[in-house]
Amino acid sequence: MEKQLAIIHAYIDAYNNYDISGMIQNMQSDIIFENYDAEELTLSTKGIEEFETQAKKAATLFSMRNQQIKGILKNEAENTIEVSITYQGIFAVNMTETLKKGTKITLEGKSIFYFSDEKINKIVDKS
Repeated sequence: MEKQLAIIHAYIDAYNNYDISGMIQNMQSDIIFENYDAEELTLSTKGIEEFETQAKKAATLFSMRNQQIKGILKNEAENTIEVSITYQGIFAVNMTETLKKGTKITLEGKSIFYFSDEKINKIVDKS
């Protein structure tokens, strides 16, 4: 699972640096991405093209964003790694009346990475 951990670190580094091609370089072409907020599915993509399109859109929403790993839980039987994350971001655009451009947010969450053939084939984000 050491290679998989290296892939996760590379993905998060690419995310923090707005490097979309770096984010997708270790993904299966049929990657599934799901985002949950309080157990409610808020976003889902299937396939690397959909993921890339969504990642590019999301990158425009923040002038700064950073994911920091707080903990790692490996599940070798299911070939998954769960990463506890602290997320910080500063909005680049007005989102709502209260979430305006320049507003800083901090969230705690987790990302579960699923692997197949040494590549990410699913990511589930929960906050």
